[in-house]
Amino acid sequence: MAAIDTGAAREGEDEEHPRGLVAPPGIPPESQVAGPRLPGAAEQVGLALRAFRRERGWSQRALAQSWGVHQSLVARAERHADQLSLDVCLELLRRAGAGLAVLGPDGRPVVRWEETDLVAVDRSGRRFPAHRAVRPSTYGPTWWWFHDYFGGRSSGPRPRWTAEGFAIPPGTRYGKKPRPEAPGEGPRWPG
Repeated sequence: MAAIDTGAAREGEDEEHPRGLVAPPGIPPESQVAGPRLPGAAEQVGLALRAFRRERGWSQRALAQSWGVHQSLVARAERHADQLSLDVCLELLRRAGAGLAVLGPDGRPVVRWEETDLVAVDRSGRRFPAHRAVRPSTYGPTWWWFHDYFGGRSSGPRPRWTAEGFAIPPGTRYGKKPRPEAPGEGPRWPG
């Protein structure tokens, strides 16, 4: 038996923002609640695929054969796109002539990103922390020269990006803030 959504607020929701309600830019909140609920991103993927099929008069099987994918993938994308990877959803939408967009505060799609956010990664393939200023490193970061090159502990090629050059907060030694001293306790750091 299928579960029925009663519309009751779930944990983490409030009555002003029911599940699936997304505010399009320029529409005041009081006029949003009057109409039907707006579908979430995963549901919109399925709706875009269904609209694409409807325009052509295709079944899910015909669409799957045309695209060279399995019919169950089309069915899952239309019903439960939130269970698919974002890359799969984007590829299906691209084939259907649609897409997803990240909107900025002005309601327009964001089309430009910082180069460091797109390509700068550390040696483990992870992005640098967002709060750090990342820049290209022509000769390699200082730590690489001391630890890997001169230190003989080479664990990879010279990094192309670095987040060095930030100001260390006052009172910080060796990358950690010392805990407050207990009464009568002497200094814990070498002077």
